[in-house]
Amino acid sequence: MSATNNSGKYFTPPIDPATPLPDIGQERIGSARFSSRDVMQREWTHLWRRVWNIGPRLEEIPEPGNFVTHELGKESFLFTRDGAGEVHGFYNVCQHRGNVLVPGRYCGKERFLQCPFHAWSYNLDGSIKGVPGADDFPQFKDGLPRDELGLEPIEIDVWGGFIWFRLEGGGPALLESLGDLPRQLAPYRIEDMRLFEYKTFLWDSNWKVACDAFNESYHFRGLHPQMLKWADEKARIELLGEHSRMINKYGTTSSPYTGGSEVYPELKEWLQYSGMDPDSYTGPPEDTWQAKVEFARQVQGQPGVTVPYEDMTDEQLTDVYHYFIFPGFAMNVFPEGINGFRYRPHASDPQKMYYDLIMLVHYPEGAALPCERKFFDHKVRYNEVADQPLSYIVTDVLQQDADNVSLNQRGLNSDGFRGMLLGDQELRLRHFHNTLDRYLAAD
Repeated sequence: MSATNNSGKYFTPPIDPATPLPDIGQERIGSARFSSRDVMQREWTHLWRRVWNIGPRLEEIPEPGNFVTHELGKESFLFTRDGAGEVHGFYNVCQHRGNVLVPGRYCGKERFLQCPFHAWSYNLDGSIKGVPGADDFPQFKDGLPRDELGLEPIEIDVWGGFIWFRLEGGGPALLESLGDLPRQLAPYRIEDMRLFEYKTFLWDSNWKVACDAFNESYHFRGLHPQMLKWADEKARIELLGEHSRMINKYGTTSSPYTGGSEVYPELKEWLQYSGMDPDSYTGPPEDTWQAKVEFARQVQGQPGVTVPYEDMTDEQLTDVYHYFIFPGFAMNVFPEGINGFRYRPHASDPQKMYYDLIMLVHYPEGAALPCERKFFDHKVRYNEVADQPLSYIVTDVLQQDADNVSLNQRGLNSDGFRGMLLGDQELRLRHFHNTLDRYLAAD
């Protein structure tokens, strides 16, 4: 499957014209992978344990004594900052009887961590602190074997303000795994952004259904017709090793809204989201993006402006760059912030998943929000649970995606479905599944 001509309405151009998109297959992709427990187990052993997974934000543990839990599949993990300020990652399990050390989804600050079962305690660097009634253990007659009783560590690294973790070593280092992404994303300074919204939703679908749903813009016309009033539905695509990106121009229109004179409310909302006076623009709707460029160039570098407009190209000022970081994180990148989407497998049900909405923005110094996450099922609407005022052009689109994933999962389960038939606009989906298949086929 590759884009070979530009005559069609949905012709998919590469981001770099000198690098044509590759032909990576045209066959249907079977649907058993979205419901099979065998596939789910193989994904755990051959994928999730071997890749770099994106975990919490560093800002969730900003000071010595801070800790935060994080879940992936059947496991719970614990990330801490010890008294010296060093960040650690551990399995969230007490080494006495296997009790979860810090129950639930939680972040906080303590001098040490104490198991709720028998009160064994651990320092923030993972070392054992105390064992009540240690004299009753013949194994400890010569003192606590501290090297054997500490929390089980996991490999961690940091990039973009996120803590990344890996359960099995031996693969490429984090930066090597990310390839060209750090260079491409450097102008946005994601590491300087701070949490604006952080919500987790339980969805009735396999995690890969969500990956596929967000990795193409071919669905704009069917699922998000309102987006045609402020965005170009045709994306340019680039495959980046195991990862990929697509670019959609915002601040413009798609058919049937091209050629008109009305600056649609959705376009004005986009201008306002960018920090502009939405009534200041009176030109053609398809050229609204030019006003954003002019505005950004006028305010860049001024006191109080924390968005690094000066580091970005004109295209980066207006277009939405959608990055997919294999295997389970995507983000719409804007100059002012990102809308991040983390897709996590359920602990036991291949037809359920956790969807994390992670919105980051460039805050003024000292204005970051406290660590707080809330959890909902997919029936809760975004605009009803947002802690901060969100643009309806964001909430409506995300809600449409959320409402559709369960319908997609149900159809994938049907005996009447023959398998996914993908076009060029869905090249990133095929690339994702091909990459996943390579992991699952490995020893």
